[in-house]
Amino acid sequence: MSASTLPESMATAIAALPVDGPATRAALQAVWEALAAPEQAEVLRAGPAFGRHAARILCISPFARTLLLRHPHWLPALAQGQSPGPAFPQELGQDALFAALRQFRNRRMVEILWQDRLPGEHYEETVRALSQLAEDCLAQALSSGERVLQERHGRPRNAQGEAVPFVVLGMGKLGGGELNLSSDIDLLFVYGEGGATDGPLSIENGDYFQRLGRWIIQALDTPTADGFCFRVDMRLRPFGDAGPLCLSAAAMEQYYQVHGRGWERYALIKARPVAGELRFGTQVLHSLRPFVYRRYLDFTALDALRDVKALMDAEQQRGPDDIKKGLGGIREIEFIVQSLQLIHGGRNPALRGTNTLAILHALLAAGLLPADDAALLHKAYLFYRNTEHCLQMVHDRQTQRLPQNQAEWERLAYALQQDSVATLQQTLQHFRRQVHERFALTLAVPASSMPTGADPSTDLWRHVQQATLASPVTALLAEHRFRRPDQSWERLWRFAHSRDVESRLSASGRSRLDRLLPLVLGLCRRDSQPDALLGRFLQLIEAILSRANYLALLAENPIFLGRLAQLLQSPWLARELAHYPVLLDDVLSQPRIGVGEWPSALAAQLLSADDLEERMDALRRFKNAEFLRLAAAHWMERLPTAELLPLLSGLAELCLRTAVQWAEDEMVRRHGQPRKADGQPAQFGVIALGKLGGEEMGFASDLDLVYLYDAPLDGESDGPQPLPNPAWFARLGQRLIHILGTLTRAGTLYQIDMRLRPSGQSGPLVTTLQGFADYQRQHAWTWEHQALTRARAVAGDSDLGQRFAQIRQEILCQSRDLQTLAADVRAMRARIHNAKIIPPGSFHLKLSPGGLTDIEFLVQFAMLGHCHSHPELAASTSTVTGIRALAQAGLWQADAAAALESAWILYRTWETRLWLKLQGPSVTPETTSAWQAITAAQRSVMRVWQQQLGETESKN
Repeated sequence: MSASTLPESMATAIAALPVDGPATRAALQAVWEALAAPEQAEVLRAGPAFGRHAARILCISPFARTLLLRHPHWLPALAQGQSPGPAFPQELGQDALFAALRQFRNRRMVEILWQDRLPGEHYEETVRALSQLAEDCLAQALSSGERVLQERHGRPRNAQGEAVPFVVLGMGKLGGGELNLSSDIDLLFVYGEGGATDGPLSIENGDYFQRLGRWIIQALDTPTADGFCFRVDMRLRPFGDAGPLCLSAAAMEQYYQVHGRGWERYALIKARPVAGELRFGTQVLHSLRPFVYRRYLDFTALDALRDVKALMDAEQQRGPDDIKKGLGGIREIEFIVQSLQLIHGGRNPALRGTNTLAILHALLAAGLLPADDAALLHKAYLFYRNTEHCLQMVHDRQTQRLPQNQAEWERLAYALQQDSVATLQQTLQHFRRQVHERFALTLAVPASSMPTGADPSTDLWRHVQQATLASPVTALLAEHRFRRPDQSWERLWRFAHSRDVESRLSASGRSRLDRLLPLVLGLCRRDSQPDALLGRFLQLIEAILSRANYLALLAENPIFLGRLAQLLQSPWLARELAHYPVLLDDVLSQPRIGVGEWPSALAAQLLSADDLEERMDALRRFKNAEFLRLAAAHWMERLPTAELLPLLSGLAELCLRTAVQWAEDEMVRRHGQPRKADGQPAQFGVIALGKLGGEEMGFASDLDLVYLYDAPLDGESDGPQPLPNPAWFARLGQRLIHILGTLTRAGTLYQIDMRLRPSGQSGPLVTTLQGFADYQRQHAWTWEHQALTRARAVAGDSDLGQRFAQIRQEILCQSRDLQTLAADVRAMRARIHNAKIIPPGSFHLKLSPGGLTDIEFLVQFAMLGHCHSHPELAASTSTVTGIRALAQAGLWQADAAAALESAWILYRTWETRLWLKLQGPSVTPETTSAWQAITAAQRSVMRVWQQQLGETESKN
């Protein structure tokens, strides 16, 4: 046999393959030819069975085929039974670590699936090896992350100086030691307690462990040229995606005691320490045991089981071809085992394990499952899991979907060593039918009693609960005037049959829902957009189903329900109320806006935040809540635009002042205090321009900021790690932008725009007060002086703010040539107008001629042109106060000033309302009921523009 000729065992096996014969032959031929003579000899020594198995693996797993083509030398290693251990060189860089993890994982995956498809039953060996592989990779990712962080920040310690432990808890399949061939790994991250690290750049423990958790996820989950290592799922952590990535042990215990839900008991059944301080992890789980297992026979666990069943029912809508989530699938076996585990585990410690088959055997031993049922479930579970592995090894994808074509059925039957596709399908159908029968006996969900009613809305709600998805009542839908009746029927039906409605509601909650939904449908029937209103109502009700008091609030208060229907006309408000249902009572009861209470309310919310990340989240939640209250009051026309905009500006100022204090505190802690020549602390201030400077922020406004400081350029801070003063303040500015603009799980606080600083984006982030004054006096463009008309100090040192105000007064009161000034303003206006294409027949509230920008430019032109003779004008920073000041000074006629102020209020009102409708700031006769008023305002503004600036703009 020549060196390029495939061994006969391989060639013979390839000829008998049901699918992918040519591809398998080509791959094996390429692998064989890439081997050196000693390596080929090693393969031949393994015997014909090895050759046949090689052909088999490359047929059933294109994933393995690709990897062996890339690494031909793995084949002789497989023949020798060699397997590399989890040995990783020390001090690997990030890229090298990522590559090493993925290459190790890929090689082990080929070895594991190779062993899995050998003759005989290898399920337990396979899942044990897969789980160990995940733990090895986790351990390496954790170790590398700790090394990187500790080199920079030191070790985390508590107040007594003791090292603080950290553990990774495996959940789901990993926790059970039964990971499948292409599974996510469900994780929880837990650390011991608060404190700070002991390194050169000390940070709080919470921040340290959040960074460590992110490192672990990135190391395992990030796709690279070598693929991924393991997909990481953190959604089982307290509060899910909205919760912190890593919690202290005390915070976790508190969460489950106060907020723990029934389905989370199911999740914690599987929890197991898999990386980090394993003994600490065992202690954490021991503290959570009372939440998971009751000391008595806990048949109340069936309520939680019904929650899970409803979720499964919703997932089963995908069809019968899901081996995990479909009827009689893997989930139902796990459901049976875990239900009995929860009910009896409090009194029987033998049932407190994490592995499904081990608990199945324990249930049999405890007499809690009949022998026939236990045998059936065991046999079906093994068959399902082997089927799942064969599906996933095809392309290394997390799938439980049965084949969709004959070729893939052939591949699956061959992988499972079934006689034929028909035999395989019959076996699957038999197991699914038998398992589902046992599952149905485990849990019976009682049917809800339905009220009777004569009105169409009651009839529709009753029918939707009793009907199938495929049987809508056309007449009732038509009576409700749905424009898309099929879509509205499906939305309503899926809500009525969701896991929350069918399973989670108490009897009183169900009664309230049955009173509420006909009322909601009645409101939709009387609305001009019934489809949209129904969708928004259902989204909100889904968010409050677990809160019986909110259901009662709506079902028993028609006035509140009517107000809610008005609020839900705004898609933005509908979305936010669904996110923050705790504010529903406040919004509907229409309390006064308690601006004076904002600081104390914020301080109270920050008390429970342990580190900067949690404080950032708390600040965002506070801002989001107050933002929502203001938006609701404005939408309900209880808060006029002229009052709304200063309130939004005040909210931004409070958030900004809070962020400045945090940033300064952190810089002083790390680097000490920068000082002036006389030894006094150096001064820092934040100057707001634009909408915030004018106290006229809208819902979509960003923050136009300039950072100023007053400190010697050659001085430095006085801490253990001193920085030159310019570097200190530059880092302070960067830290402030991070606190304000970073996207966290609670969202972004504000978008920050620093382009109005001296020299714009090319200038330094932070400027000395003297440098700012020199720039404004010598180098600033006219448009920069225009921006200065709306500038004011909003945070930082008050003395520096007063000195800035003096510089501003000086600059604004300079004498200017009106013709030159007018030409500059017109040129800037033309530049802005030409940069935006506005469709014919529409009016852009901000940018069209006669719009908001023109009003603002008119005020700025007049202020810059006349402040030298009327210095009192400089006291104004807002557009409206500027208009009034110009009229009072006799520089503008009263009717012109009134027209501009009226137009400005009209435009800003429609701008905010359009934003709450998730629409842009352009209007047409078809999209606004105020078209005539808007076009009349436009003409008035353009007349004043002509009078003041001597030019008529082309109307668009």
